[in-house]
Amino acid sequence: MGSWGRRHGVRVVMYTRIKNFFHIRFLMNIYSIRNLITGNGAVWLKLNTSDLEHMVKETVSRGSLDLKGKNALDLGCGTGTMLDFLRREKGVVPYGVDLSRLNLYQCRKKMRNGIFLRKDIIQYLEDTEDSFDFVIMYGVIGCFTLEKQKYIIERIMKLLNKDGCFWIGANIYTDSSYKFQTYPVPRGFYEGICQDNPSIGLEEFSELEVFGNGKYDPDQTTVLLTKK
Repeated sequence: MGSWGRRHGVRVVMYTRIKNFFHIRFLMNIYSIRNLITGNGAVWLKLNTSDLEHMVKETVSRGSLDLKGKNALDLGCGTGTMLDFLRREKGVVPYGVDLSRLNLYQCRKKMRNGIFLRKDIIQYLEDTEDSFDFVIMYGVIGCFTLEKQKYIIERIMKLLNKDGCFWIGANIYTDSSYKFQTYPVPRGFYEGICQDNPSIGLEEFSELEVFGNGKYDPDQTTVLLTKK
């Protein structure tokens, strides 16, 4: 690779890191302030409380998950809308991890029996001794590089109980027309992970078809990884 190619590669990496920092540290905080004022439970520009509740309801139903009295973890939980729905409707014990103090304040206000921590996701996964039957990362895992995404999946699968499910929502592929995902994954990414670890089951579906939600990318998918 010539000097131009190296300089271009460095610029791309720097741009990606800046975009990720702006998205997580600045934009998400603006949405959190908006949500506190308006009561909207979604830390997203184009989604609302009803959208999140509908998506988590359909996902649990599609996975035939019996979660009563079981631990559910949302990594990048926002204001806890999905966890609160699962607590009320399915009887889960809610766990949430987020970087925003304001989001966690709203989580604790809604779910006094929950466990909510302000912590880096990877650090939490390395430190926790809890196990789970349902783990959510909706629109969050794409903020990490591909190597870190693989590591996160590996750590979560170790924390899941048998037949537990890891929901990766708003999955975007590299060939998508949507260009705002920081680290989209290549086609075959999840199939490769399951080939390397036969104890992981894979299901994937179009969110537009199942949720009726294509507000960001009509081709975005949900990925369900199950511990056999």
